[in-house]
Amino acid sequence: KAKMDISFSGAPDYMDRMVGFGNASHYIFDNLNKFGVNCKVRDKDCKIGISFSQPFQYKFAKDQYRIGYTPWESTDFPISWTKIMNSCDEIWATSPWVEDIYSKKLNVPIFVYEHGIDHAWSPSKRFKMPDEKIRFLHIGEPASRKDAQMVVDVFAELYGNNPKYELIIKASGKNLTKIYNPDRAVFLGHPSAVYKNIKVIDKMLTVDQMFDLYRMCDVFVYPSWGEGFGFNPLQAMGMGIPTICTSGWATYSKYITMPLDSQIYPSPWAETHPGYMLKPNKDQLKHYMKEITKDYDKYAQLAFKNSFIIHDLWDWEKVTEPAVKRLEKIYNSKL
Repeated sequence: KAKMDISFSGAPDYMDRMVGFGNASHYIFDNLNKFGVNCKVRDKDCKIGISFSQPFQYKFAKDQYRIGYTPWESTDFPISWTKIMNSCDEIWATSPWVEDIYSKKLNVPIFVYEHGIDHAWSPSKRFKMPDEKIRFLHIGEPASRKDAQMVVDVFAELYGNNPKYELIIKASGKNLTKIYNPDRAVFLGHPSAVYKNIKVIDKMLTVDQMFDLYRMCDVFVYPSWGEGFGFNPLQAMGMGIPTICTSGWATYSKYITMPLDSQIYPSPWAETHPGYMLKPNKDQLKHYMKEITKDYDKYAQLAFKNSFIIHDLWDWEKVTEPAVKRLEKIYNSKL
């Protein structure tokens, strides 16, 4: 077991489990501690500092060994980041996709340490009776890159006001999706106002409430243009929920129930995500959202089988161990 004091800053400063950075911080802290690493928050006396945040939020003490740990979602990032990241001793990326982006722009060592899945997102076998309602779930509003609008458009076209199907849009405080007429010239209203079978949840939910939300849904839909890691689909897959998800950025792509193809495309959100992103195939999304309703049990069986592989490969202790070994190496050789 390692015996090191490590200073953490950035997202761990607040550890808000209702948001991705905060939830990841909770598990990183917990699992580093299991390996004997003593994690402290912004402790200037620690010889190694890890800042888990976007670079403009990095905080290190004067003589610390500096590790910037940052997820990212597009092929470019603000110029100011390059200087900040290159001032670190090393950078940790959250997936091979992120590592590839960084390696083209930075001249410091880059290592990949992925996130994991908690045992609480446990697998369960799912099946549907012939006339039973099928409930789709999307999580991620108002982050435009997660493309809830595409899901709303496809669902409305396929199943609008059909009581056999339901779509739940889980937003973090604000929902930006809208319903338009077919040529998108006229705004018809917000989804839940136009369609009785589209529900929007915009209030923040606790971790336990999120568990319950996943459990009550049958299909997870996630045509994201880019993720630093992608907790939401991994959690759905870990529970055995058939999942439709963009595969291009996902380290777990081979286990996605219905992997969405994508193409490299100029980012529509150049101010926040410059460069290129992975545009999901909308026609394929439509095909999958139809196909899953025709033979739900077949896809649920595949999702259930894959859920055990997800828990094995992305077990938090398993993905944390290489990071601990790296920290031990730094501690022993540099300090």
